[in-house]
Amino acid sequence: TLQRIFAATPMAQSYAAQAYLGITDYRVLEADGQLRWLSLVDAPPFMPWITASFFNDGDITTDPPGQVSVYIAINNPDAMVELKKGENQYADFSFAQRRIEIIFYKTDPGKKARVRVEGKY
Repeated sequence: TLQRIFAATPMAQSYAAQAYLGITDYRVLEADGQLRWLSLVDAPPFMPWITASFFNDGDITTDPPGQVSVYIAINNPDAMVELKKGENQYADFSFAQRRIEIIFYKTDPGKKARVRVEGKY
């Protein structure tokens, strides 16, 4: 049918990738020395995010929280970015062909940290 043909066109796919629902999803990631990930398409909400804000709380097992960096990557575990304790980072995939589907995260070996994430789709 014509609807199926149109749905497969690059223009239709691009439009679908831009659609913003206005829903905010809050997550807390517990990072350690192992590479971990949060899949947004294989588990609820089963939808990739358009934007994400990350805030590193550091090692919350110490008082005051310890100075622990977290390494974060979006969709590609080989593209890690350092986020120091107290820093925040914003990622906007509004005009990307691929949205935020998987978030990879870790700390240096033997360290732990908590990262708060606010995603929008």
